[in-house]
Amino acid sequence: MLQSLLKAGLIDRVMVAQAAGTDDTLSGDILDLQNCDSVMAIAALGDVANTAVVSLKAYTGDNAALSDGAYETLYATVTATATSADNKLLVLDIVKPGKRYCRFDIVRATANAVIDDVVAIRYNNRVIPVTQGADVIDSELNVG
Repeated sequence: MLQSLLKAGLIDRVMVAQAAGTDDTLSGDILDLQNCDSVMAIAALGDVANTAVVSLKAYTGDNAALSDGAYETLYATVTATATSADNKLLVLDIVKPGKRYCRFDIVRATANAVIDDVVAIRYNNRVIPVTQGADVIDSELNVG
């Protein structure tokens, strides 16, 4: 049986555009994973300077404020050359994180990197169809 990601997944913009910066950690919105078994984040990079290191990390915990949280051990990262990371994507997919709440963070080091945004998709939902949140202004499902 085919399932639509639009009807079986929740799409959220968890981080808005961030100006060039380095040596910092940018925290996204906290997501409740109560009714889903997986979450994927897609970080859109802008202009990334030569030698910049940009990592997309997942911070998970059982407390809604993540006061009990910890980083997942695996994360997506890039060390940029002069143009290798410009306008590219970092993708981190977590299946069965074992915790109820999740936040995606961007860690920037060494040289400037612009972040266009981070979008998260909660999927493998146990309750469907889902109703998209306020971040999705309009959507349409086309079945051919």
